[in-house]
Amino acid sequence: MAGENSELLREWFAATARRDVPRLLEIASPEIEYVPIMAALEGRVYRGHEGIAQWLEDLYEDWEIFEPIGEEFHERGDTVIALGCWRARGRASGAQLDREPATLVVEFRDARMTRLQTYTSRAEAFRALGLDSSDELRR
Repeated sequence: MAGENSELLREWFAATARRDVPRLLEIASPEIEYVPIMAALEGRVYRGHEGIAQWLEDLYEDWEIFEPIGEEFHERGDTVIALGCWRARGRASGAQLDREPATLVVEFRDARMTRLQTYTSRAEAFRALGLDSSDELRR
């Protein structure tokens, strides 16, 4: 059964897809540190509520549709590991991306998201957590 933090992460995904900045800010701590995959590749980090609003603006500048999809949620204390994918359609190109793999590692404190990092490689996410494989998530 998913816990409160997993449910908040599901709400985060839904709010992202509908571009609901007020809901994202309700879930996010004012000190949030967010490292989505493209920002990580560019060496950027979005910080605080201002950063979350900027991230969503940046995201929808390039993507007409962006939908994160959580398929499995694993809670380890205040950390949620979400295994899933995303769908998107490019604004300029119209290119469809469907079921692109994503693993999110999300930290919470007092029912507020404090850090979120997205990985395209599950192995890389597991290494960052000090795990060998997804089998260790189920223990």
